[in-house]
Amino acid sequence: MATIRKIQRQSGVVYKAIIKDRFGVQIKSKTFPRKTDAKIWADRIESDQNAIDAYGSKGAKMTFSELVKEYVLQWHGKDFINQQRRAMYWSNEFGKYQLDEVNADKIRAALNVLQSEKIKVGNGRGKTAGITKTINKTRSNTTVNRYRAVLSAIFNYAFKQGYITLNPVKRTSSLPMPRGRVRYLSDVERERLLDACQKSEWPRLYLLVMMAMTTGMRKSELLQLTWADIDFDNGLAFLHDTKNGEPRVCPIPAPTLTEIKRFRGVGAALVFPSQLKPDQPFEFKKHWQKALDEANVQDFVFHSLRHDFCSSLAMHGATLAEIAELAGHKDLQTTKRYTHLSVKHKQKIAEEVMQKVLKYRV
Repeated sequence: MATIRKIQRQSGVVYKAIIKDRFGVQIKSKTFPRKTDAKIWADRIESDQNAIDAYGSKGAKMTFSELVKEYVLQWHGKDFINQQRRAMYWSNEFGKYQLDEVNADKIRAALNVLQSEKIKVGNGRGKTAGITKTINKTRSNTTVNRYRAVLSAIFNYAFKQGYITLNPVKRTSSLPMPRGRVRYLSDVERERLLDACQKSEWPRLYLLVMMAMTTGMRKSELLQLTWADIDFDNGLAFLHDTKNGEPRVCPIPAPTLTEIKRFRGVGAALVFPSQLKPDQPFEFKKHWQKALDEANVQDFVFHSLRHDFCSSLAMHGATLAEIAELAGHKDLQTTKRYTHLSVKHKQKIAEEVMQKVLKYRV
């Protein structure tokens, strides 16, 4: 229930709108120079039960900066550095506000600014450490959505702790995502690339590329792989620390397993170790680029080998669910980029079968 109180001050008369919960306890108030403004504000709050519940919630007096500090301390997921950086961006944006004051309107406005403002970059090393410069480039929709996802995660944490009754980010929309291009190798490109890798100065480049191409493992997963993770008897690789945080088992095809056995090691030693620091992965960037140049494979990065793996599965009849399982996609939406390749395979089968079924009509 709302009441409007007239207050006489030295500067003049003001009107204080007071919101109370169903038990008569004051949960929110705001002062206005005009009684009309006070009544409009009170009527708007009273019409929104969610807002009233929020004002009476456990975290109504908590500031957003306090929430971010608590959220960051409890975070144990992957990609901590980027997660923390984005969380601190929002802390700088909304830090002074109480949780009930950070509403969908404020968030929409902040997301618009985030999308339109010029990017600041800095290398963070040497004499220029901490120095940033602004470049003539704005953030992509993908980047803005990642910032929005972190903000939503912060409010989801607050909701689970009972600090708020509603996540305001859910009342905003994510930006449309560009359809990622799926770059995969032609049969000719694949042969040229593998030949170039076999000739590399680094003897394990061919093995690395074969594993990426035939198992769909990510670069980070391959470089952290140890000999203890490989079951040579059953042709399997066990991944304990994946991008989506869930363990995964990757079948290793026979040709790739044969190549692995050439370098077979034991225990916790890395499969692809640095020659100078065996406990760290080998830096193969220059060897990989040289192989691409020699094979004349354009517009192709190491992660594209994962696309090549998924594309090959789709073109040879694997279902989207099977591709998702083998690639470790947590969300089937990620796998749907290969739908058109799977459809082409089905069309080919249907064409061949129906040609036989209807051959008497020809």
